[in-house]
Amino acid sequence: MTRISGVSVSPSPIQGNGVFANQAFRRGGVLLHLDDSRVVDSEHPLRPEAGELEYHRDFLPDGTVVLMQMPERSINHSCDPNCYVYSVKRERFLLAKRDITAGEEILMDYALNAIDGDVWECRCNSENCLGVHKCDFFCLPLELQLENLPYLDPWFARVHAARIRLFLRSAHMRP
Repeated sequence: MTRISGVSVSPSPIQGNGVFANQAFRRGGVLLHLDDSRVVDSEHPLRPEAGELEYHRDFLPDGTVVLMQMPERSINHSCDPNCYVYSVKRERFLLAKRDITAGEEILMDYALNAIDGDVWECRCNSENCLGVHKCDFFCLPLELQLENLPYLDPWFARVHAARIRLFLRSAHMRP
């Protein structure tokens, strides 16, 4: 399920382990096919003794909660990400937002495709670091929301179309 031939997990200067490109990827290229096979529910709870932790959960558009597998559970956040998640027919892929060189850490913005998530002090050290991170697309500065519109997962854009239209109207009304 998860394609790991083009990436590997190694210690990260950002936090813990990170995912790194073993090869170059072109903008729009598929880095990973995400493995959403491990459902987390009352019949299949997390097993902390097996390393399954709350922050390894991911939430699918239909409300299903899944356990992120390796290597995707090691992808670190950055305020200047180089990849994003895109869904097609209940399958999710990690795509390159720009060209990625071999050896570069694979980074995503945890706020994309998220609302009402956690808040924490960001340590991504990117030039554009916001300092404090909230996992909520609509809490990003307006400029970042506009910049990231093309990278929203289609389901997220569809579900939140009214909110997106509102901020687009407000963006056009700005001096």
